[in-house]
Amino acid sequence: MSNQFGLRLRFSGGYADQNMLDAYDGSKSLAGVARALQITTQAYVNKDFSKVATKLKNAEIYIKPAHQGSFIVDFITHISAKASGVLINAPTYYDFIGFAFNQAVGNTKGEPKTRYVQSLIGPDKPTFDHLSEVLEGSLQEAHRSISEQTVSQITLERPRGEKIAVFNQQTAEWVYTRDLGKNPEYLIGNVTRYNSESPNGRAYIDHLDKIIPFKRHDDFKAANKQNLTWSLHEHDRIKQGKLEFEARRVISASGHVKRLIVYDCKVVK
Repeated sequence: MSNQFGLRLRFSGGYADQNMLDAYDGSKSLAGVARALQITTQAYVNKDFSKVATKLKNAEIYIKPAHQGSFIVDFITHISAKASGVLINAPTYYDFIGFAFNQAVGNTKGEPKTRYVQSLIGPDKPTFDHLSEVLEGSLQEAHRSISEQTVSQITLERPRGEKIAVFNQQTAEWVYTRDLGKNPEYLIGNVTRYNSESPNGRAYIDHLDKIIPFKRHDDFKAANKQNLTWSLHEHDRIKQGKLEFEARRVISASGHVKRLIVYDCKVVK
């Protein structure tokens, strides 16, 4: 099997409109995108969610010389093998990369376009919530040119110009973490997505009136992990399934709750 897919990275505004980038900020942004693309491709091809852009297995990613038109850089991904059950084709590859990147920068309204990527989402499949957390550091670096205001926008596109993901000041404020709550607080809600083999999931938090991704802390009490599964199953059966979460908020630079770090939970009687 051999598949090759192109991606175009377009910098716009500021220095980019003069067909150049600030050397330091631009190189940081390129490195961040390259690392995020490698991590996401590793997840797509091998079902491996490493936080570090280690040696990519079964695929290679190349960068081509920049060309004119704002400031444009092309990436080429060559996939030579895959994990069992993975579907490799152009629509699925671009859908997986785009959905992962958009989830990670806070653009959560869109849904996957392909059946395979849709199959990776469900109550017991927190794949993209986990990947969003893994990508955070790389995408902070990718936004360097925007946060330093040397460009105003970075667009990831298919070779013929279809936009896959757009980075701007709004997404920069999402990926940069402003604060981690100093003290745990107690929040009432129910689990909406969770797999007992993963520390990641989602929960509807009552007083925030929204679904928030969460991650189990390493010190989470083992005896209470079953409460998370119980809450998910009760929620699926349209019952209450309410839990009291002991958690700390992870806040974005724009002041939004990105995720919760959950230390413990108990059933609300």
